[in-house]
Amino acid sequence: MLAAGRVIAAHLGNGASLCAMRAGKSIDSTMGFTALDGLMMGTRCGAIDPGVVLHLQTQLGMSAAEVEDLLYRKSGLLGVSGISSDMRTLSASGGPEAEEAIELFCWRAAREAGGLIASLSGLDAFVFTAGIGENHADVRHRICGRLAWAGLRIDEATNRDSALRISTPDSPVAILVIPTDEERMIALHTLQVIRKDPS
Repeated sequence: MLAAGRVIAAHLGNGASLCAMRAGKSIDSTMGFTALDGLMMGTRCGAIDPGVVLHLQTQLGMSAAEVEDLLYRKSGLLGVSGISSDMRTLSASGGPEAEEAIELFCWRAAREAGGLIASLSGLDAFVFTAGIGENHADVRHRICGRLAWAGLRIDEATNRDSALRISTPDSPVAILVIPTDEERMIALHTLQVIRKDPS
């Protein structure tokens, strides 16, 4: 059963993160103290050199509020492309700025996945989920191409169809596309808390 093995869940949407799981339990993640860390996102920068923040404040004279606005709401896909935070808009654009943003997004995801594979000492399954992960075949293709060294072999036909399993039959790593159902998980966790409440 794949869920009992070494799995990376790639939650790729306007917010994005990767989580490494062993036997269904998280052991590593791209997430940090805030939602800014880790992967580049729709409008959030992802991991950057902390010296950038110091430069913005001491050299460019930006206030803390201005830096916060830049890093949370004007960076990521929007900041790099100057066009949009929406992957669909960028894909339809065809402009070099849009291509640069898409390629950077995919490179960062693959780069972070490499670190998580090291944390897991290998990989049995890679799961794409959330808006981009579930719906964007080109992004999945690019990320898996960069992770071919780790055993990810993508089937282009099933990838185009966003099938449940998009890896080739001989792929050492299973590649899956599983829809996100955050509302259901929130409801299940809430029910669990309520059942434990002695009152």
